[in-house]
Amino acid sequence: MNSLPGLTMVVPAYNEVGSIAETVQRIQKTLAALHIASELIVVNDGSTDGTGELLEEIPGIHVVHHPLNIGYGNSIKSGVNRAHYQWIGIVDADGSYPIEDLPRFVAEMEKGFDMVVGHRANIDDIDCFAKRIFRRIYKKIVSFLNDSRIEDPNSGFRLFKREIVINLMPFLCGTFSFTTSISILTSGLFYFVKFIPIQYSKRDGKTKVKHLRDSIRTMQFIVQGIVFFNPIKFFIILALAMVAFVCIPAMLIAMLRMPTLSLYYMIFGVAVSLMVGMGALGDIIRISSFKRTNEFM
Repeated sequence: MNSLPGLTMVVPAYNEVGSIAETVQRIQKTLAALHIASELIVVNDGSTDGTGELLEEIPGIHVVHHPLNIGYGNSIKSGVNRAHYQWIGIVDADGSYPIEDLPRFVAEMEKGFDMVVGHRANIDDIDCFAKRIFRRIYKKIVSFLNDSRIEDPNSGFRLFKREIVINLMPFLCGTFSFTTSISILTSGLFYFVKFIPIQYSKRDGKTKVKHLRDSIRTMQFIVQGIVFFNPIKFFIILALAMVAFVCIPAMLIAMLRMPTLSLYYMIFGVAVSLMVGMGALGDIIRISSFKRTNEFM
């Protein structure tokens, strides 16, 4: 489907009955003040609290219903596939983002950027101490492995060209790591990305993020990003890790006169390292094959 000039806002919603009506109203009011064509798509991702029924009563929006909950990223993909316009905007349904700042995003897109991301400048004031430390480490890891400065890799308020998601669809995470994966991929593929500061608010209701599960999936996409865009760095890091966690400990165990244990430890460590390396090579071949077919760059 050929996209028309304009903006489609996509809002994924899962059990957001307490905030979705106000969020939709704010978006509709903001879109009405823009000088471009627009539409609003809300994806009800298998909600069980009446969110879907409430959405059906709101005029002027397109509602997509999922019979089951399939994830934040998959909900955005559903909305993107049904969008009519060239630009896609996403924002959470919980009222935590300043939707009224949307005209600033549009102004930056009109300058030629491929994606504009709301950088949550006050996130440290809202996060607890442990989450604040984890977020800083996480940002450093993403920037180091990707050789670029990504101010807010998992911000849920952003505008981007529809063609980006269509081209990268197979490699974008279907859960809460969708935003991280699109940040890493667009940076590595040298798209023009702009970060603008916004003020973030404490969300309404309980977070749907599963911190352990989603952190593991996020690290998976970080590794995939570095493997694809900078494989030499990945294998250097893998080699150093092997020396630090396999070779040196095996030598120390041998010095303690436990040669059999040292040998088993070395064999196990080398086998794991080889499997990781082979998996990385397989991922490079898979993504490179798709890249040639669809002409990413």
